[in-house]
Amino acid sequence: MLVRCYRHGMQVPDKIANAPVLAMGMELYYNAYIELSTCRPSGWGASPIPWSAISDYGRTFEFDEEQFDDLFFFVRALDSAFLDYHKEKSEQGKG
Repeated sequence: MLVRCYRHGMQVPDKIANAPVLAMGMELYYNAYIELSTCRPSGWGASPIPWSAISDYGRTFEFDEEQFDDLFFFVRALDSAFLDYHKEKSEQGKG
């Protein structure tokens, strides 16, 4: 996408130009969150990522105890922000 923008003199999309920068080492937890987002139960609305999916992920990738604790903390924090955003958007659509 960036290469195409530069080649054709197009403006870089705002989401890319102003993307957040992750602190070193945090991509491990962000990537886990992205993968674990596929484990959400399907239904009428957004649901939290199951505890068991987070636990399985940590065991599968052999996280140590500190990484395991951090995995739960960061995935839950990201998931909470996602669910809050999703709730706001659905409430705006009702009004």
